[in-house]
Amino acid sequence: GQVDGELAVVVTAESAMLLAADAPAAARETFPGDSVLPAGAGIPTGERVATVLDDLGLEGTVLAPRTVPHDAALYLENSGHDVASTAVVGDARVAKTDAERLRQSTVQSAACAGMRRAAAVLDSAHVHEGRLDWEDAPLTALRLRREVDAAIAAEGMVPGFTAIGVGDEPATPRSETAIEPGQTVVVDLAPQGPDGYHGRLVRTFVVDGDGGWTRRAQLAAEGALDAAIPELSPGGADAVQTELDAEVTAYGFEPAPDSGGYGVGLERHERPALDAGELPVGAVLALDVRVSDPAEGTVRLADLVAVTEDGGELLGAFPRSLVP
Repeated sequence: GQVDGELAVVVTAESAMLLAADAPAAARETFPGDSVLPAGAGIPTGERVATVLDDLGLEGTVLAPRTVPHDAALYLENSGHDVASTAVVGDARVAKTDAERLRQSTVQSAACAGMRRAAAVLDSAHVHEGRLDWEDAPLTALRLRREVDAAIAAEGMVPGFTAIGVGDEPATPRSETAIEPGQTVVVDLAPQGPDGYHGRLVRTFVVDGDGGWTRRAQLAAEGALDAAIPELSPGGADAVQTELDAEVTAYGFEPAPDSGGYGVGLERHERPALDAGELPVGAVLALDVRVSDPAEGTVRLADLVAVTEDGGELLGAFPRSLVP
């Protein structure tokens, strides 16, 4: 079940405990550690952690992520513990376990369902007085986003971040722009599963387009992904970025500064980055390629890929065609 509220994990040499303010019974179903303790309604989590450490008779330095809430650190310091930052949590999240990759594959399946809905809506739209109509009303980015979100929710996932970009405008969850024939429509999806893991999928569609620039941009972006994915192996970070940029350049476009790769997991953007050097086996990244022109629009593609010893492995697959 869903566990809400503030959580804390206490790891000692002997055990790992989860403090759950809400639904400790639900937390026991998913927490892989030794025990789940109720955090105590109204008691600050930092104070509860300090109490647990005192009850265990533990003294000395407490290692915590840099993002630990300031008040929690104060409670620990006031109880006589030194607090020092550690990157161990972030380091552990860089490479995903088989179970984590399975969770992300499941979320990615929901992203594909959302993208299928986007393609179906665009495919059933028709040109009317210079605009696109769908179900007897102008098709807007807002209407498209709502249809996509409903499809993702039907798969049991949280839509999370659904952004639509029309023409040369950046993809945003707040767009209400009307979609016109021939315009590029970027659909950027990052749904989230009930256990917190994200997917990532970006595709570009054009209704009643005339080819030309958009077709060439699509081939460049698709070629960049196809060239870069096999390079996603340990130590291959530089080669991944090189292939992404080289393929775009080969089609006569300038590589976009924000084309590249970024880790995806419990956050939409997390470690590792391509400029980090080493890519550990098990890391999951979104490879994201953008080709833009103010007069033509934006073509963007992104896939979710796991790092293996032998190159990247796609988590979920969806066609890359411009035609919805």
